[in-house]
Amino acid sequence: MHREIVERVLQDFEALRRPDTDPELEAVRLAILLEDVFDIVLPDAEIDPAVLADFSTVIALVTRLQEAV
Repeated sequence: MHREIVERVLQDFEALRRPDTDPELEAVRLAILLEDVFDIVLPDAEIDPAVLADFSTVIALVTRLQEAV
């Protein structure tokens, strides 16, 4: 998967995100989006606001999970 595509999905997600939403709920929403768009399964330990808040970490995570398939 090209990094640019992952970045674009994350930018679109960020543009639609509501700032007053619970961080844990946002992490779950992003995890579902990533799983659906990139056909990956995020381990439960990765569905964490601290992990999913940093886009460079998310890009690395998506890349790693796609390479494992």
